[in-house]
Amino acid sequence: MTLKVNLRQNRKNSNNSAYNKYYAEVDAEKTLTTLGLAKHLKEHGCLAGLDAIQAVLAKLAECIPEITSQGYGVMLDGLGKFYPTLKSKGATEAEMMEDGWQLQSLIKGVRLRFLPTSKQMQNITSRQYMTRCSVEGANLIRAVRDPQTKKKLYDELTPLSKFISDLRVAAAPSNGGDNGGGGGPLPVGGDTEIDPDDGD
Repeated sequence: MTLKVNLRQNRKNSNNSAYNKYYAEVDAEKTLTTLGLAKHLKEHGCLAGLDAIQAVLAKLAECIPEITSQGYGVMLDGLGKFYPTLKSKGATEAEMMEDGWQLQSLIKGVRLRFLPTSKQMQNITSRQYMTRCSVEGANLIRAVRDPQTKKKLYDELTPLSKFISDLRVAAAPSNGGDNGGGGGPLPVGGDTEIDPDDGD
């Protein structure tokens, strides 16, 4: 199994140091459904039937939010802990008195968090997980914008292999000789992460 990776060119703000640089992002187009996960577990030697696995997973999805909404954490051994947190704004005692000590006025959001507990799961949330992944290039993503308004119209996808091949052809000497590119990967600028929803 390989981790497919796209290159996204940042073309959002020409005044930003990240402008025109390429950033790697996961090519995450698919999400496993409960049935898909149940089939995966079955393929890994789970002795329960597919219907039973799917029923348990469906109950987990139902019960974990119910339990955590009451303030309890839920620990799944070997996986991690689900627990609730609050996003809150601050208020002085005078402001709270004026508001009648309504706690709801302080709460901006309730969130369900996940904390991996096993060594294996902790590695998934760290740079060390990269040692377990075989990376394969997927697409180059460039935003196509309206020339007048500069508003993003859509993302243009080019297979990464074609993009790199075209670059090498364009860089080759006009006499047809080898440009000595060496077949290496396209350089990616910087460590900065850009949010796909906030980028281009």
